[in-house]
Amino acid sequence: MITLRPFRADELELVWEARKLRASPTSPITPGAKRAIQRQIERSGRLYDGFLKLAIDVEGRLVGEIDARCPANAFPPGVFEVGIELYDDADRGRGYGGDAVRQLTDRLFAREGAERVQASTAAGNVAMRRVLEKLGFGYEGTLRGFMPAAEGRDDYVMYAVIRGDWNAAL
Repeated sequence: MITLRPFRADELELVWEARKLRASPTSPITPGAKRAIQRQIERSGRLYDGFLKLAIDVEGRLVGEIDARCPANAFPPGVFEVGIELYDDADRGRGYGGDAVRQLTDRLFAREGAERVQASTAAGNVAMRRVLEKLGFGYEGTLRGFMPAAEGRDDYVMYAVIRGDWNAAL
């Protein structure tokens, strides 16, 4: 159904346009943002300096991006956090996000030395919460007032799975 792959250089404009559409207090569009995205694309496909970014491809069409983060001095060794973005609302609800998270989690445990994979999402993002629960991620709690929002701060919820639980579910 989907393939996770490195980004291609010719996809910079598509990623840039998608990023501009979802600009927020936590992901602002700054003068250097496009160059930063270009560097991320150039480094995609491999774990680089604690970050792994991959394109979500459906039959040759770029539909979004998924990344794993394990920056030095931010998490204990072996802990990765996953983030995902589908660019077009028309691609939501088709299973692409769940398949992408499953594939990336498999890779993190099999190839990148993960012992724990975690993800957080807005408390009201029922679809993402269902994806994580279906994949075996356990709810670990609510991060109250966590994410800056247009009107104050939003609560986020944390989910995680550890290597032994993931392997047992296979």
